[in-house]
Amino acid sequence: MMDTTGISTVILAAGSSSRMGRFKPLMELGGRSVVERVVSVFWEAGINDIRVVTGHCSMELEPHLERLGVRSLVNANHVDGMFSSVLRALDDLESDVRAVFILPVDIPLIRAWTLLRLLERHREYPDRIVVPSFRGRRGHPVVIPARYLQAIREWSGAEGLRGALGVHGRETFEVPVADRNILFDVDTPEEYTECLRRWSRYEIPTTDECEALLQDVCHVDEHVLAHCRAVAAVAGRLCDVLNDAGCPVDRELAVAAGLLHDMAKGRPDHDQAAARQLMGMGYGELARIVGSHKDIMCSRDTQVGCDEVLYLADKLVRGSTVCTLEERFREAFRKNAHSPQALSRIGKRMQDALAIRDRIEAATCGGYGRIIMREVRGT
Repeated sequence: MMDTTGISTVILAAGSSSRMGRFKPLMELGGRSVVERVVSVFWEAGINDIRVVTGHCSMELEPHLERLGVRSLVNANHVDGMFSSVLRALDDLESDVRAVFILPVDIPLIRAWTLLRLLERHREYPDRIVVPSFRGRRGHPVVIPARYLQAIREWSGAEGLRGALGVHGRETFEVPVADRNILFDVDTPEEYTECLRRWSRYEIPTTDECEALLQDVCHVDEHVLAHCRAVAAVAGRLCDVLNDAGCPVDRELAVAAGLLHDMAKGRPDHDQAAARQLMGMGYGELARIVGSHKDIMCSRDTQVGCDEVLYLADKLVRGSTVCTLEERFREAFRKNAHSPQALSRIGKRMQDALAIRDRIEAATCGGYGRIIMREVRGT
């Protein structure tokens, strides 16, 4: 775990929740309150010095904060706006603080991995303000080194904290993250409904998040990116034909696995390297699937799963072009003709791919073959 000595967190929870019509910090999210969810994500990142600024409904909120063991700060001037809560928190920080995260409580779906990535960049650039971005758009939370705190306290210009930090634009370091939720705040009942929907699929990155991870975080080359996109497209087609035949497969999960299976290409044992990285990001099931895309232990007795869909889709794509299994493995055998060990591995992979293909073909009454031939022909 990264050293977080001297790192504090301020969660702003003093607002009136007027647009929501209910007190947002105590609304339910995943079997706990929103404020507990926000506190817990900082705990996951190893940050334990957490302050929550309260104001509206402070009496209702404080027992929850006491149970969580975090510091509660009442902002008597909360009607003056969010910046007054920022100032209340800064006045409470210890003199030896190195940096502080600031996050509104109504941005509850940020990922611990995002916080760790911000901490890494803070460690590299300890005198820079660090802010996350998703696909070029800046979001929350911001990490502010101690050297800027006094200037913020003295700020009397417009736009509150945004204005205070804007003065230091040249000292701000933008960190690309694969986390769309840095941009998502929950202010209205409609946004709360969307929040619950996102939470229900929280362990599966969206296509945009996968693309951000590949391009903005891992910086994969264009050839790998084109291959991953092609594998994801084939995986999606296989899921469609299976689902249409009454064999349920999680299409969103399979497509994400297709996009990310080669995210560590070029590193030793790239399948396991990708799996470890995804596991560290909190994507446990996705990590398992990606970790088996090169070699798989497939069962002939159970329903086809996302891991087998990915395995087959990967074998059906050569570069960024869809091909038949026979074409793909013919080339692999030819390239490795000098190595008996490699030929043995390739033979095993081909047998597994053929077994999965036959099971899908049987389950879909020939739907697999029709789809693949259309893909091969480009029609």
